[in-house]
Amino acid sequence: MREAIFLPEASEDLEAAAIYYEQHQPGLGQQFVAEVKKARDRVVALPKAAPEVRKGIRRRSIHRFPYSVIYRAADEPIVIVAIAHKRRHPGFWDERI
Repeated sequence: MREAIFLPEASEDLEAAAIYYEQHQPGLGQQFVAEVKKARDRVVALPKAAPEVRKGIRRRSIHRFPYSVIYRAADEPIVIVAIAHKRRHPGFWDERI
C-alpha cells in the first residue's frame, strides 16, 4: 500500500496555516488540517491524477482553502514537499525538491 510522508518543512507549512486559521476563527484550523488530510488521501489513492507543475512534481488543490499540496509521486513513498498558498510566494518550495 502506498503512503505519503511530509518533509519537515511541509509539516511546518501545515502547522503555520492551521494556526493562522485557528486564530481567525476557532475550529477553522482543525477544518483546514482535515481538508489537507483528505487531499493527502487523494494523492495516495491517485498520485498521477493531479497536474504536473514541474517535472515529477504535482499540485493537488485543497478543498475550501486557497492552498495546494505539492508532492513528488515518482518515488515510493510519495513525498509531500509543501503546503503552499496559491497566491503567496509562488515557487518558494523549489529549493526543497
